[in-house]
Amino acid sequence: MKEILHGGDLDIALEKYGGHLKDWLDLSTGINRISYPWKFKNDILLQNLPRKKTIENLSLAASKTLKMGKGNLTLSVAGAQSAIQFLPLLFKHNNSVKILSPTYNEYENCFRNFGFNIEKVYNFSDLNESQIAIIVNPNNPTGKLYTDQELETLSENVEFLIIDQSFHSISSRKIQKLKKNVIRINSFGKFFGLAGIRLGFASGPAKLIKSLEKLVGPWQVSNFALDIGLKALTDTKWILTTEKTLMQSSQKLKDLFASVNWNLIGNTFLFHTYSTENAKKVEEHFAMEQIWVRTFDYSDKWVRIGIPGKEEEWERLKIVIGKL
Repeated sequence: MKEILHGGDLDIALEKYGGHLKDWLDLSTGINRISYPWKFKNDILLQNLPRKKTIENLSLAASKTLKMGKGNLTLSVAGAQSAIQFLPLLFKHNNSVKILSPTYNEYENCFRNFGFNIEKVYNFSDLNESQIAIIVNPNNPTGKLYTDQELETLSENVEFLIIDQSFHSISSRKIQKLKKNVIRINSFGKFFGLAGIRLGFASGPAKLIKSLEKLVGPWQVSNFALDIGLKALTDTKWILTTEKTLMQSSQKLKDLFASVNWNLIGNTFLFHTYSTENAKKVEEHFAMEQIWVRTFDYSDKWVRIGIPGKEEEWERLKIVIGKL
């Protein structure tokens, strides 16, 4: 079976190029490098199972912050990937699935593992008339963003629509209208820069989300995730300040690459994707300075680069760009 590749796997960087883990700067992911500030607390009772009421409170906080709207249910899960793993079990195996591509490869992988007929399409309009349509919005890795109106129209022309909003800004969202055939997937770890605590959310109509909850099972998120998630999701000041900072940093990255003869395929406030002359040579160039970037098995030109955080990270990147 072909290996599914992702960003963030520094074991590959170490195996190919050597060095020590602590010396590598990982820009291969779309994870905010300015993490939400939290401190380890000894009063988080790891001896106890997560309380159902606390999990419900986290789900309510996520629904409000992510603007899911009245009538939608939100389910907290151990990372957005956990929800994706269970999504195929909500549908009949004879349903066909259309995925707007290229995109996050785990949707194809998970549905294919359960025997679904997968069709990768490359135009938004080709999703129409799908039994199950899947779109990542903004897309990873192209950064393409479709409007709420476009998505609402699409939902009226498919049986079920799955929208992954993991790279969408929070403050710019409008309240989501209730649709009985739409499931929305959201990541916590990407924007808040805490992917390691494994927290994500699935939102949608009660029937589908309650079915997903049964599949996921009880105690689906840790006490650590509950404590940090509740604080971060309700910290409006930090959210607004960080979004502004990330937007400015995204422009800063664009300015840095202005002198390089690369074509910007697309971007979000967490990553940029460029078309280069040779992606593997770019990977090697950055790896020689122990900076890890993301390349793709379906393109020999595309390179995705995350947004640096600390000033020393920016300085390291400037040096590498200066040598291109």
